[in-house]
Amino acid sequence: MDKLREKIATYRAQAEAAADRADAAEQALKQTLAQQTEREQELISLQNRVHLLEEEADRREAQLDEAKQIQKDNAATLNQSDVVLKKANTLEEKIEALEIQLREATTSVHNLDLENESLQRKLAQKEKNLEDAELKYEELNEKFTAVKNELEETIRSLDDI
Repeated sequence: MDKLREKIATYRAQAEAAADRADAAEQALKQTLAQQTEREQELISLQNRVHLLEEEADRREAQLDEAKQIQKDNAATLNQSDVVLKKANTLEEKIEALEIQLREATTSVHNLDLENESLQRKLAQKEKNLEDAELKYEELNEKFTAVKNELEETIRSLDDI
């Protein structure tokens, strides 16, 4: 009986040890399940974050593509601006050359005007001289005619004598 009691006590001790181990295993299982639940929640949170980051990356990539397109457009505009600027510079140079030609032409016209005025004064003087000469010619012609007539009369008179 003592042996039986010892065996029972041993079995009890083993059962209690097994119960303690079962409790410890149950506690470890609960803890492991809690950790698993916590990790699953963390995994879901990380998956959501990854999804949000992917969306953000897509938006940023779209913005980057848009910025690249704008940069290309700006480069094209800059090239067009350079062409327009070169054309403007060329036109400015032509304008400057034309302004110089205009000044030279204006100076020439002014000089020609002065020369024309001088020639007009000379022409007016020559016309006046011509009129004076014509008047003198007419006077001399009249005198000549008068003297000729007088001479003819004198010759007639002498012929009559």
